[in-house]
Amino acid sequence: MGLLDKTRQFLALDKSLRTLLVTSVIMNLGSSLWGPLLGLYITNNLGVSLLMFGLMTTVRQLAQSLTIFPSGFLSDNFGRKKILIASYLFSILALITLFVVRDLPWLFLVSIFQGLNMALIGPSKSAYVAEVVSDERRGVAYSTLALFQSLSNVIATSIAGVIATVFGFFWVFCFALTLESIALIVTTVYLKESLSQETVTKNPSRESAFKQFKNGLIILKNPALLAVLFGIVFHQLGLGISNPYLTIYTQNVLGFSLPMISLMLGMQRLGIFIGHFPSGRLVDKYSGEISFAFHIFATTLTMILFTITESPFLASFILFSWGLTFGLDNVSRQKLIPKYRFKAGIAMAFGVISLIAGIVSMISPTIGAWVWTNYSPQSVFYVSAAINVLGSLPLFILWLYQRKGKN
Repeated sequence: MGLLDKTRQFLALDKSLRTLLVTSVIMNLGSSLWGPLLGLYITNNLGVSLLMFGLMTTVRQLAQSLTIFPSGFLSDNFGRKKILIASYLFSILALITLFVVRDLPWLFLVSIFQGLNMALIGPSKSAYVAEVVSDERRGVAYSTLALFQSLSNVIATSIAGVIATVFGFFWVFCFALTLESIALIVTTVYLKESLSQETVTKNPSRESAFKQFKNGLIILKNPALLAVLFGIVFHQLGLGISNPYLTIYTQNVLGFSLPMISLMLGMQRLGIFIGHFPSGRLVDKYSGEISFAFHIFATTLTMILFTITESPFLASFILFSWGLTFGLDNVSRQKLIPKYRFKAGIAMAFGVISLIAGIVSMISPTIGAWVWTNYSPQSVFYVSAAINVLGSLPLFILWLYQRKGKN
């Protein structure tokens, strides 16, 4: 019996959730082929400076942050399926733009399309799962979805560098465009809307966008959610400083070849894949607060260790070990935000949290480029590590407080 069959039995997945699972895997295969290597392509193949690439990444973050709240509102009012389709379309438009033009202004448009894709897909997908899976199985459902997405990431990132080296980046983009187009078609034809038709199209008492946003902000009155938000903000800020330059650092500073970089990224995705197997049960057993804090602290250690490695195999092992904790991050967020959301709609709650975190952290890529240029490449990772330490503290304190309350 295959892994998917076992998952169907364990979660009793209905057709809609299986369709979401399949389309997410196909979409991840496409996006993971070109996304991780885009920085190398833009800086090394197109000759864009590091500071300009950092600015492009900031523009992507800005587009994502400005769209994340409308994404939640539109998803809660018009349905998850339409927003998911729109997110896939923006990713496809980014790829088509890379095919057609290579001038700097158009590359900024690619960043905008990427940001729109990221903003639209997150809240709707999370809300979709929440609506078709019961609360007691939701943690495992999220981890299962993330697990299969991680498997697709492992496959795509492991071969992306080889394809780019042997055939060139053009064919990387071709394969990615084909896969993402398939995901779009399957979603359009087969995915069933999780909201009732009456709620999506005929509800005359639908709340205004302002009122929904106001209800979304109510979640910030909960001190526990503020601790979660603090952790998310500082974690994203730290990652935003270092992540865009990870592959650039490995090639330009450490001298790794594209196939070795692809292997390194593939090992990280393999760690993510393996780590998602127990993540749902671990979060359900030990709480999302301590699980999230553990992942953030593991990120700190990874950033420090990465600066002292000179071997691609050691770098791969470090990223693999870090990847093992990613499932805790993903599942913890999915559990904690609905837990403290109060009157806000599920997608709206995710949207508000993502909006606040995105606005605060959107300048992080530019900060990373500035630190790299004015200090040293290693300093980028040290700064990221320090910021992640700050993010883990309120979550750890919240865990201690809740543990004391239970006793």
